Amino acid sequence: MTAIGKTWIGVVAGATLLLAACGGGDPQTSAPSSVRPTIASSAPISVATPSAAPAVVPGGPPSGTSAGGQSNSALASTTPAATARPPELATGTVVLNTVTLSGIPVPGVPVHLSLQQPCDPASNDIPVGETVETLRRDGVTDEQGRAAFVTEIGCYRFGMSAPLGTNPVPEGMHTLFLLTPGGTATGQLRFQDTTPEPAPACAESTIETELGVDPGPAATIPDCDGQWAVIRWDTPGDNQRVITRTAGTWTTYVRFPHDTCWSSASADGVPDRLRAYFNC
Repeated sequence: MTAIGKTWIGVVAGATLLLAACGGGDPQTSAPSSVRPTIASSAPISVATPSAAPAVVPGGPPSGTSAGGQSNSALASTTPAATARPPELATGTVVLNTVTLSGIPVPGVPVHLSLQQPCDPASNDIPVGETVETLRRDGVTDEQGRAAFVTEIGCYRFGMSAPLGTNPVPEGMHTLFLLTPGGTATGQLRFQDTTPEPAPACAESTIETELGVDPGPAATIPDCDGQWAVIRWDTPGDNQRVITRTAGTWTTYVRFPHDTCWSSASADGVPDRLRAYFNC
């Protein structure tokens, strides 16, 4: 009997403990606690910012990127690097003249200039077969027979293409030497002087203009040597004349009919071939 009592007491005690444990987990039935939890604190921790690269900000541009979205390395690469410029070549002026032997300018002549290297202009010589053309300049002479070129210091050959109707002087290869920076060297290409063709003195138009007659009717000129001539026109009547050219102008010596004797005409210089046009 005593054992059953002890067992019963144990069951009741276990049930009581179980109920106490379940009741303690319900926050609505638990009693408020007056004890606050203690929070452990320590000294603040300092975070060092790396000096090699900026910290990455969430949502911001990636490291090494500028605010505008361009990479710092890209910005650096677009900055032009300072480069040394090559030294500028020293230059001067070459003038080519095209003239006749008497110095009359010949305009409109194609000319050319050819730099020969290797060559020292101070030597005043271009060795034949030892240089090559490294620069060529072309131009045409103006109304003064002149063509100018700004070009580098050096040894030059020059020449021309003679226009049709001209007679260039055969002078072989032409050379010049430009020695001084800012200086001038000249070359000359020459032509033979040509005697201008005189106006055809025996032309009908020349005779009629100088005699001051009507150029309308057709004329016949049976004899003319440029000094004496016979002319007639295809119009009614006797209009034949013996004319002479003095001081560069035709004038009438006699008109037909006339009564000038040959002795007088001969004394005046009328050539013998025109004797048939005179009497007595």
